[in-house]
Amino acid sequence: MKTRLGDLLRNIRMSRGEILKEMAEKLGVSSAFLSAIENGKKKLPVEWFSRLQSLYGLSKEQLEEQIKSSINNQDMRCKCWLLLSS
Repeated sequence: MKTRLGDLLRNIRMSRGEILKEMAEKLGVSSAFLSAIENGKKKLPVEWFSRLQSLYGLSKEQLEEQIKSSINNQDMRCKCWLLLSS
């Protein structure tokens, strides 16, 4: 099942004209793992939020807004990241 966080990742990648392999290399993972995240088969690692900020020049506010609109009560890892990064 697709997730908004997976869609966020895909949108970041595509808006910069990157193919899956390029973003995966930047994040230090395989293309298959990144694809699984984009398609909702794996969860987005919490530590990636900071990486996405630095790699793609995203403000904390931009990521926070996406995260807040994406998380549900079952994904406490994202909520914890928001609290800890404040």
